Amino acid sequence: MPHRAHLPESAPPSHRAGRTPAATARPAPGHGFGPRRGTAVRVALGALVAGLLALLVAPPASAASPQPVVVVGVTGVRWSDVGPSTPTLQRLAQTGALADVAVRSVRTATCPVEGWLALSAGRRAGDAKDPRAVVAGNQVCRALPAVSGESGESGGGAGVVQDWNRYVAAATAEKFSAQPGLLGDTLAAAGTCGTAVGPGAAVALARSDGTVGSYLPADAVAQVPATLGSCPLTVVDVGSVRDPADAPRGDAEQGVATVPGDRAALVAAADAAHDAAVAGLPADARVLVVSLADSGRTPHLQLLAATGPGFPAGWVRTGSTRQTALVQATDLTPTVLDLLGVPGPSALVGSGLRPLSSASGAAPSTVDDRLRKVLDLDLAAQRVQPLVGPFFTGIVAAQLLLYGVAAVVLRRRWAEGSARSRVLRWVGRLAVVFASVPVATYLANTWPWWRSAHPLAEVVAAVAAYVVVIVAVVTLGPWRRLPLGPLGAVSAVTAVVLAADIVTGSRLQTASLMGLQPVVAGRFYGFSNVAFALFATAVLLVAVVVADALVRRGRRVAAAAAVAGIGVVGTALDVAPRWGSDFGGPLAMLPAFAVLTLLVLGLRLSWRRLLLIGVGTVVVLAAVSVADWLRPAEDRTHLGRFVQTVADGGALQVIGRKAGQNLSILVSSPLSLLIPFAAVFVALVLMRPSSWGARALQRAYDDSPTLRHGTTCLLLLLAIGFAVNDSGTVIPAIGATLAGPLLIATSMRALDERQPPAVSAERDRRTWAARADDSSSVQE
Repeated sequence: MPHRAHLPESAPPSHRAGRTPAATARPAPGHGFGPRRGTAVRVALGALVAGLLALLVAPPASAASPQPVVVVGVTGVRWSDVGPSTPTLQRLAQTGALADVAVRSVRTATCPVEGWLALSAGRRAGDAKDPRAVVAGNQVCRALPAVSGESGESGGGAGVVQDWNRYVAAATAEKFSAQPGLLGDTLAAAGTCGTAVGPGAAVALARSDGTVGSYLPADAVAQVPATLGSCPLTVVDVGSVRDPADAPRGDAEQGVATVPGDRAALVAAADAAHDAAVAGLPADARVLVVSLADSGRTPHLQLLAATGPGFPAGWVRTGSTRQTALVQATDLTPTVLDLLGVPGPSALVGSGLRPLSSASGAAPSTVDDRLRKVLDLDLAAQRVQPLVGPFFTGIVAAQLLLYGVAAVVLRRRWAEGSARSRVLRWVGRLAVVFASVPVATYLANTWPWWRSAHPLAEVVAAVAAYVVVIVAVVTLGPWRRLPLGPLGAVSAVTAVVLAADIVTGSRLQTASLMGLQPVVAGRFYGFSNVAFALFATAVLLVAVVVADALVRRGRRVAAAAAVAGIGVVGTALDVAPRWGSDFGGPLAMLPAFAVLTLLVLGLRLSWRRLLLIGVGTVVVLAAVSVADWLRPAEDRTHLGRFVQTVADGGALQVIGRKAGQNLSILVSSPLSLLIPFAAVFVALVLMRPSSWGARALQRAYDDSPTLRHGTTCLLLLLAIGFAVNDSGTVIPAIGATLAGPLLIATSMRALDERQPPAVSAERDRRTWAARADDSSSVQE
């Protein structure tokens, strides 16, 4: 890295302060320099300037050669493959810094060439779809490309990757702004050469025109130590492992597996090639061993290990995931450049690997404990994946069932007295159970259910156990006597659990039923769309409950201050790069809480006030994003990277991608097309329940006027969240899984004439002032 020249502290103050000598004050009489002393000073200054000029024009001293870097790449190998048949990988597990690597590319499972393209571009990049995949409905991988101009000499000769234009066209057609050849171009611009051994390595080191400066065929792996004498970087392709048992349905892949045989034989062959590549490497070589793609149609976390100076035995982590022993394939490109001392371009989205050594206590001292961590990560990811789809289907069906039961109960004329009260209470408690399920899915990850032989039964048991605990807290605590007690209690538990999780590293969200999926590699920390929808809904409802209690006591200003304070804390947790790191969330939360504050104060929502809210929201988010952008590039979150995207002129592309994703989800099926109409219908019911026969909800509004304001602002929050987030369609749906049951529970309490004394007393204290406030807070 170049260094700025600094003037020495002995330089005159005028120079150090950036002023010219003419601008400095003249010395007072009697205190100036004499002629001889002034001459000496001028001579000294002249010598100093001459010396500085000589340093500037003199040729720089030759820098020490960087320590050699070797990247040993394979595809389809996981930590669960390591055993007696893979002695080289076994030794690596004992001495290296270990991690799982998420290799997700542009499709569900990553093909071999796509893994190598990720190293080349530093972003997700893929091959064009095979026509066979379109016909059969499968994902079929093409073979790695041929490389012309092969040379068997030590150091290699120039080569050209065939079909390179196909990869460039495929990257252009995708939404990830990948530039195949970025790594090769960056190295060439820095004057750093690299040698590619094998076709996959040629893809990784090819320049943007498909040429490779130094190439050796795959059977020349034994020459790797010799290549380091001419180039500090060598990338080696030691083979592709494809699993016949996990091949695309209905069509066999042709030419992908480099060694015939079953999966175990392919892994053993790759291990042997790995041993040949690293044998005889110098002691100062830094070696990255990584599996870059899946072995079939099922996505997995792959193997990664780093050895050599700077990588002691332990684990590695990276700023892009913030998870111990879990990195991304896109982290490899900045890691290679960092190790070579080459500045990375702004187009990179990953971060360099950082070791967590056993010697420092950051990782266990035993290899079994270190391996258990990386095995656990992939096991949890595999066990949760098949459960996510059925879970969401089940929770939607259960919610619809709850709404149906509530509709029947509310419309049927039940017997008066205790029988009616019991029915209303039981339906209210059932609604609390349903509202407790989302947060219970996160708490379930405090128990390692994925290690069980029956993971489905164990995760269901874990969720059910936490639901029982939450319902007990809600129904037995002192807040049960408040009109909005259950609503506030469940919301508070949800908000506190999710806030504590992001502050402590998003461990509960990782590989949970409603959380972050490592193999999908969409997010690894902070708030995903699902978690944001739950958190924002819960925080807003907590603010409604607090404000309602204060308004009932006549403390309207204190209620507005409480809403504003809760909103500031919740938004700060959501947007802070260190915690939630959510770009779209504040655009929804700040307006919702600002409007709720005005409504609690009884102020009218004029267009001027709404405009000020909108401008203030944008200013706050811009300030946070720019502050994140000012941090070092490797520490930035997507807030800072978006600022860089704007600076690079890609803002419209990002906005178009977000809009395109939401639109594609809405038109993906006939059922999806009903989502906007269902959302509008729900909004109309919540805004004017009496007009739609929702007498129970209108009764709840009458009992707690602040609740009407809260539902209005909740609709605003979910609508904006849908509009400004990738795949934002899920935000209203997920918010409804919490808010819907809680509103049903509150409505049942409002109809129950045999509620606790405190609730009945509050109903009796309704005043015309509350009704007047409700009617005065309307838009101009």
